[in-house]
Amino acid sequence: MTQKRINSDEDDESIGLVNGKSRREECSWSCGLAQFLDDLSGAVGYKLLVLLFFVQHVGRGFVSDFTSQADPYVYKTYSVPAPVVQIFSGITQLPWALKPIIGLLSDSFPIGGYHKFPYMCISVVAGTIALLVVGAMPHDLLPVPLLVTCLFLMQSQLSVCDILSEAKYAEKIQELPAYGPHVLSYVWFGMNIGSLLGMSLSGLVLAVASPKLPYLISALPAALIMIPLLLGFLEEKEVSADEAAEARRRISLQPEAIFLSLLMCAVCVGLTVTGLITSNTYINAAAATAVFFLVGVAFTVLLSPTVAKFNLWSLLQTSMTLSTSGASFYFMTDTPEQYPEGPHFSPFFYNSVIGTVGALMSLAGIITFQRYMVGFEYRNLLLVTNIAYCLLNATDALLYSRFNQTVGIPDHVFVIGTGVVQNIMNQWQWLPQVIILSYFCPKGMEATMYALLAGCHNLGNTIASCWGALLLQSLGVTPSGAVGESDRFDNLWKASVVASCLPIITVVALFQFIPAVRQGDRVVDPHATATKGSLWKRFWGVDDDDPAGACFTKPAFEPKAA
Repeated sequence: MTQKRINSDEDDESIGLVNGKSRREECSWSCGLAQFLDDLSGAVGYKLLVLLFFVQHVGRGFVSDFTSQADPYVYKTYSVPAPVVQIFSGITQLPWALKPIIGLLSDSFPIGGYHKFPYMCISVVAGTIALLVVGAMPHDLLPVPLLVTCLFLMQSQLSVCDILSEAKYAEKIQELPAYGPHVLSYVWFGMNIGSLLGMSLSGLVLAVASPKLPYLISALPAALIMIPLLLGFLEEKEVSADEAAEARRRISLQPEAIFLSLLMCAVCVGLTVTGLITSNTYINAAAATAVFFLVGVAFTVLLSPTVAKFNLWSLLQTSMTLSTSGASFYFMTDTPEQYPEGPHFSPFFYNSVIGTVGALMSLAGIITFQRYMVGFEYRNLLLVTNIAYCLLNATDALLYSRFNQTVGIPDHVFVIGTGVVQNIMNQWQWLPQVIILSYFCPKGMEATMYALLAGCHNLGNTIASCWGALLLQSLGVTPSGAVGESDRFDNLWKASVVASCLPIITVVALFQFIPAVRQGDRVVDPHATATKGSLWKRFWGVDDDDPAGACFTKPAFEPKAA
């Protein structure tokens, strides 16, 4: 099948699609789900949609949330203190920051002539085995370090498949910019449907069985990702040795991207080793701080100004959103013997009810975003959503201080009420960033560049976990599920206030770092390198128009002759 030419005439509202079908450009879910999917499959092909269904909807949606809901319960069986839980959680999320090295390897070193297929297959096998180990191995034979390693491998499967499928649909978005928001809406809507199913079932399973059972159940759907891969739905063209060499040559012309990928790999390994060797929150927070400045400076210096500014803002945003989830889990789920004053939420309510409501509201956020917000400017939308998100998160302090009980609002009602708006706002805040990342990927390096930008964003989550662990430790918020630990929650509300106020920093920085363009518009030239006009190139006087792409012609300044 050949792709029809897209009519660029602004007065023509139709877009040429695969198989010669024609649809109106502005047709979205308002035309109906069936019409939306028909338009989308006509534009990008049904095989890509099927692939995204298994990778994103089943993998990142169902498997990820079905197992992640069990993670804190498994840690609780080992009596791991809340700050240490956050350190371990940060480690297991690092595969999402390792995306750059995966993208670089995929783009540079095809296996058997294919860039994506072999890497995805290897990750699926490793992830499935890890799920079986956690789900089937007796508790006494599974020490905490091995548990964390298996959780790391599970996330590695999701991360590898995610970034390589993202690179695939990033290629389509580059070809069809007008369909960028629609592709992302399909991905995230389906992902939230899978998440809804996973969260709904997790509470039922955890209420009646071991917290290890969700991992055992998830092994099968995790392995199902092999189906579209083996059926060739990646639609990869086998590359020859000469083509692979040419691809490596093109990538070698962007040494900055290679350096950043290796840097991301190094800092992730460093944080992982630090977290496994010591659970000292001060040491882990110090390591996270060093990584924050090292990565932030490196990306800012080596990437083109527009890309560098957004990337720095994205890293700042995630890093400033300090996590207190380790303590909040114990706060919510401790029994009357452990925390007499607590909410005492059952596994069913905490996972199935709260999780289901959250997933439904996330879907509502995606639908409303797709229908009403795809034409907004990135800057305006992110400004409003970040301010609102800070204010909404501040309400958690009312729950932790038990103020809601003082004014007569039941815990169940308060948690669901605040969670409704928080989940909608979270989607409005995140989706524009996913869209803009796709426009920062130069042709020929989609996987590597998307991985660098998304990986840097995800690295901020681990940094936030380490900083949050230090915050909890400093305030004495160290519950572990022990009997009579009420005093360990006295300062949790203070930690929540601090964590809610810090993201204001990103709001202040937003005007200088986010481009004032509308969604769907190109942000940078897709044919230009991602390092064009960077501080590094400007300092060394690199000619971006040089055929070699990285020719050091002369320094920006030259010393006078003696």
